[in-house]
Amino acid sequence: MDSTVFQHIATAYRPRLLSLCQRFFTRQEVACDAEDAVQETLLRLWLMRDRLGEYRSPESLATMIAKNVCIDMWRLSHAHHDSLDETLSVPADEQADHSAIAHDVQRMISQAMLRLPATQRRMLVMRGEGMTMTEIAAACAVTPASAKTMICNARRLLMLLLKIRRDKR
Repeated sequence: MDSTVFQHIATAYRPRLLSLCQRFFTRQEVACDAEDAVQETLLRLWLMRDRLGEYRSPESLATMIAKNVCIDMWRLSHAHHDSLDETLSVPADEQADHSAIAHDVQRMISQAMLRLPATQRRMLVMRGEGMTMTEIAAACAVTPASAKTMICNARRLLMLLLKIRRDKR
């Protein structure tokens, strides 16, 4: 298989692979991880380009590879976090302090969230629950671009509210 044929195949599969990988990384990581997973999948397909004709459904193969790549990336990131947690173990009295601080931070965020406009607050909560921009847009009867803008504005306002609160202390 030459590069022109493979480029055509990659272009056709890319949107579905990206969608799959974005759903996998929605809650744990950021969108760039999904893009990295798609690139890795396409690289693996390229390396086996001469054997793609042997498969009944190369697209299914690409999907399976993408899922495996996502799982590998997730395992790698969590193995790193687990070893970091063991290294940074905290004594019991400090854990209580951390718990109290976390509770205070959560309370401050909740209070700041209540000051956001209702629609922005709702969209920000939906995004935090892992919904996609398209799902949020459908639920709020706006375009995905409007949903993205409103969520960005909500985050910006939330950060400003938290900064003002911190500066008052």
